[in-house]
Amino acid sequence: MSGGRILVYLERSAVRGGIEVFAERHVARLRADGRDVEVCAELDRDRNGRSVFFADFAEIIVHKCSDVATLEQFPPEKTTCYIHDHEPICPRGYAYTPFAHNCTRSGGLWPCLLCAPACRSWKAALVRVFTQARRTRALARFKRLVVISEFMKGRLVVNGLPAEKIVVEPPKIASCAHPSAESAPVAAAGVAIDLLYVGQLIRGKGVQLLLQAMARMKTPRTLDIVGTGNMEAELKARAAELGLADRVRFRGFQSNPQDWMRAAACVVVPSFWQEPYGLVAAEAVALGRPVVAFAIGGLPEACQGRATLVPPGDVAALAAALELP
Repeated sequence: MSGGRILVYLERSAVRGGIEVFAERHVARLRADGRDVEVCAELDRDRNGRSVFFADFAEIIVHKCSDVATLEQFPPEKTTCYIHDHEPICPRGYAYTPFAHNCTRSGGLWPCLLCAPACRSWKAALVRVFTQARRTRALARFKRLVVISEFMKGRLVVNGLPAEKIVVEPPKIASCAHPSAESAPVAAAGVAIDLLYVGQLIRGKGVQLLLQAMARMKTPRTLDIVGTGNMEAELKARAAELGLADRVRFRGFQSNPQDWMRAAACVVVPSFWQEPYGLVAAEAVALGRPVVAFAIGGLPEACQGRATLVPPGDVAALAAALELP
């Protein structure tokens, strides 16, 4: 990247999720390299309330921008857009239909018009569907598009974005060599961690499939679940129904998930939606932990050939992969 000031655009969000963390780390790396970086969430003002003029910046980096009209304002000749997930190319946002199927087609009026409202209000869904072509045109004009996996590059190309402008940059995995200062609570728990799941407790992450797999297994392995989400109560009830209540421990949110991975005998990534990459899998592999995952989306890339991959959604195959020799 050339010298000069850099403007990083990241729209405000109610939740500090993976995109926000990625953007914060990116800004930190740029500043560590001696770059002059301004971060803003609105085009007319930066965090200090000063007016933002594109002419003042040599480079513009967009990490998250949902509004098409705002996206169209960035000067294409100096703008790089990072596409972290399916949101910019899927009116529903997940490339996963309400009929429990992964979508591999390009966006358009049909069937997006019926699918999108399952995730958004009708008004928001209609806006997304009818502005999708404008969004694609705006993205196609930019100097460079950055994605986190070859899988996502393929998804962008299918949706009409020029392959020659797309660069694949997998997330940089932070050093995992040493435990953090917060490792003590993990060790102090006095419980051996056998199988471990780390992530949100939402449908596409597939924890319900992992519970079904455990119920099929001959080996009575234990499972620790680190994370929270809107399926937590349902998953606890399901574990009890399957007779797993004494073998499944819900640990809630933990600020030191790498330390839990470090202590685990095996990290399981049962996502059955098209993960753009799979950071948990990548971090577990970097820690040298055995990983079992569904071979879907960007997960095979994240695992770098160092995991046991099974067919997506195949509970029997997942159970077999988790059996101890």
